[in-house]
Amino acid sequence: MNVGGPVRAAEASTVRGAAAHRDARGFQRTLLPDPGTGFLLQAVCDPYAVGATGSGPLVLAWNGTFWERESLPAPNPALSGAMLTGVSARTAVGGAFDRLAAAETPLLLHRTAEGWTEEKAPGTGFPYVLTGVHGDWAVGHGFPGTVVLRRGLSGWTPVAPPGPATRLLSVTSLDQYVWAGGERNGEGVLLLFDGRSWSERRTRTGPVTTLAFWRGHPWAAAGRTLLQWTGRRWARHRVPLSVNALASSPTALYAAGAGELGVYDGRRWDVRPLPGTWLGADPRWLVGSA
Repeated sequence: MNVGGPVRAAEASTVRGAAAHRDARGFQRTLLPDPGTGFLLQAVCDPYAVGATGSGPLVLAWNGTFWERESLPAPNPALSGAMLTGVSARTAVGGAFDRLAAAETPLLLHRTAEGWTEEKAPGTGFPYVLTGVHGDWAVGHGFPGTVVLRRGLSGWTPVAPPGPATRLLSVTSLDQYVWAGGERNGEGVLLLFDGRSWSERRTRTGPVTTLAFWRGHPWAAAGRTLLQWTGRRWARHRVPLSVNALASSPTALYAAGAGELGVYDGRRWDVRPLPGTWLGADPRWLVGSA
């Protein structure tokens, strides 16, 4: 049984969330609402940031001036350690442990004009949680299979990439192309869907934890290694920090970790201190814990 979701949610009860906004001066810390307990932010896609408090999932929304806490559907009392770990546009994903079923279960939320509602997560034949989402694709992990979901007109359906089970942690997409990153037996794995079939690359690194697009190419991070897809292969770049989150602007690639931020202009890295442990990023925001 994977316990990533519940362990992270337990951590959320003892830490304080953090957010930093990018302006002309760089990334600057911003105030967050106080939910009355410890909390952790895991992912951001403007205007939403997601994570958990010690008692359940958390969604914050940026109104242009400050962050506000969003109302969520009433939690299922059977769930323990519920946390949201990914957000894209109006979709948020995560997981929890169902104490009655003694198994992990996915969380899948959608933002409508009336607020956040639960979406039905499809069955895969085994328990699983979701870890990342981008556009119409979501990924996660369970046992004994690889978890990839695709959204269509009738809702979400599971997709089964070939090969051994892979623990997927992140996903990004562009047009018909989809890239998913994670690990198998501790080694990084990258999956590519070209609109017709899947292919796999083993990275000879630790787990691939985050993906981002910059200058028309996907980039993947695995600790202090960055991998850039050239259209034919993954080119390797060394990074002067251990990367948790990637984001980009037209002029720079941003790599955030524990207490520091690396800015890459295509030629060199400029590493700057930024207090906090940064776990999620988009072009305007970093989120994590203080």
